[in-house]
Amino acid sequence: MKKLSIFAGLAAAAVIFAGCGGGGGGGYVPPGPGPGPAPMDILYLDTGFGPAVGVGYNCGGVFDVTGADGSFAFYPGDTCTFDFANYNGTLFNWDPLYIIYADGSGVDGVDYSCLSGTYGLTDIDGYFDYDVDDSCDFQF
Repeated sequence: MKKLSIFAGLAAAAVIFAGCGGGGGGGYVPPGPGPGPAPMDILYLDTGFGPAVGVGYNCGGVFDVTGADGSFAFYPGDTCTFDFANYNGTLFNWDPLYIIYADGSGVDGVDYSCLSGTYGLTDIDGYFDYDVDDSCDFQF
């Protein structure tokens, strides 16, 4: 009987010590990489008669022109400058311009100011006012 209780005590001690693991780290897991950059957003510059194609713009230091569908890319928080110098429009010498989503709905409430002195917020349909050969900054 004495041998059995010694054996049981040793077995219990073995189970207790085996649970300690001896890893020394206390379960520490180093942190993973932080979040990546925010994804780019895409909006569209439109005349109401079709896309405003080839309008030069600078968003956050990235220079480009609007695509065949009037698209332009930016990161949230960017200031984008559109250069309407020598922009002849689609149908007229001067076209109304709108900033729209892919579904054609207007981007409402974007703060803008132009070199000519016009400024404000885009209307509910995305319309904004500018002058011929103007340059306008938009706060996205």
